[in-house]
Amino acid sequence: MSVIRPSFGENTSLEIIVLANYGNEIFGIDQQSRAFVRFEIESQDFSHLTFNPFALWEVRLSREPGPSDPSRPELIEVTDITPLGQIHRKRAISQLGRECSSPTSIPILGFNGPSISYSQLSGRSPSVTIIELKKRQAIRKNSYGEITISFPWGQIIASVPIGNEAESQIFEKTDRPLNSDKEIASVIGFRPRYVVVGLAKPRAGYCRKIALGLLPEQISRKTAKALRAIQLESASLAKSPGAKDQKPLIGDFGDDPDR
Repeated sequence: MSVIRPSFGENTSLEIIVLANYGNEIFGIDQQSRAFVRFEIESQDFSHLTFNPFALWEVRLSREPGPSDPSRPELIEVTDITPLGQIHRKRAISQLGRECSSPTSIPILGFNGPSISYSQLSGRSPSVTIIELKKRQAIRKNSYGEITISFPWGQIIASVPIGNEAESQIFEKTDRPLNSDKEIASVIGFRPRYVVVGLAKPRAGYCRKIALGLLPEQISRKTAKALRAIQLESASLAKSPGAKDQKPLIGDFGDDPDR
């Protein structure tokens, strides 16, 4: 795994494994190099897309990659996206997790604490990672009223606010802390095996660690149905009274025995 964006060349197509979305950004992994990537999209430009964790997309890079951002060294410029399919199998997902998850011997994203000053970032540290979760994970509100996910990390218990809008909305309705993967599954519809953690864009000079999305250990039809329900509910809450119906971001690509 490379933490800094490798040189993909000009006008190159990449096959990426989609991990999560936050705001107008998509987070994924280049399937060939196992490098993390993140890129911004506008919904009106890519309204044909469906989304599930571990979806496979072909993305075409812009000839001009755009300005560098030390808070997002994995940032790429994408001009076109073509859905290819879906990774379903537990073995393939476990292999991806082993290759791309962070070791507990170092701080998450290379620094301790919930945020870092933008001026301290050089672009030489990652802004996205995968964390493998154990059964001691928990979801609860912190003293600021934020929904957070907590999990053991080395000698400490790390706690990161959940930024994914769909997940945050569904956990907001729970009137009690969720203290195990089983309790979390009873709310979200699957047992989280991984969480994608990344740096949010700078705000007031600081970049916060955010939980960008929870990932299951496999994508069965049941899990895809649960994920779709979460996204549809989120879209329904966000939709304004006069808004046009939009295709849900989460969709079931069906079982692909070759993935």
